[in-house]
Amino acid sequence: MQENILLGFLMHRPMTGYEVRKAMGGSTEFFFNTSLGSIYPAFRRLEREKLVKLERRLERGRAKNVYSITPKGRMHFLAWLENSPRLANVREESLLKMFFYDHADGPTRIRHIREYISAVEGRLAELLSLRNGLKGVRAGEFRMSTLDFGIEFYRFQRGWYARFLESLEKGGQVAGTADAGTRGRKRRSISGKITEGETP
Repeated sequence: MQENILLGFLMHRPMTGYEVRKAMGGSTEFFFNTSLGSIYPAFRRLEREKLVKLERRLERGRAKNVYSITPKGRMHFLAWLENSPRLANVREESLLKMFFYDHADGPTRIRHIREYISAVEGRLAELLSLRNGLKGVRAGEFRMSTLDFGIEFYRFQRGWYARFLESLEKGGQVAGTADAGTRGRKRRSISGKITEGETP
């Protein structure tokens, strides 16, 4: 899959490995995580298969390796793009641990969920900041759609886990007997202002 991601970026213009890595870090890494350290080995495979062409350029006294997609690489990428996407299996550690929460005490469950919500809010803030920075920039309708999906996804996660945390802090069956110290306590605020100019 990583090879197709690389080819997709090269469909727009020739790029160095560093430029592709930077572009992935601010876009596809949010929804299709791959090892950024494996980019250059993947480029070498693509070069061997004649899907990309490597050109060494000298710019301002520095040598750069610039990759461009070949006609064969373009056909390969478009053939992959034409195939319907498959439904991916979810790999979510927070849900996996939740599945076994019968074996964890109440304070541990609450700590987990609070920390997870904090991480979700951090990612949401990152995406909102990215979107605000793209205002007035022609980023492409479909690329912006993936960003909007990410924002809505993390908003959903934050809301769902916030409600789950509230049920834990209120006590009862889901919280477990070890959670007695949190019963009756008001749920602390876990959200806040993410970025100026947009409500998360």
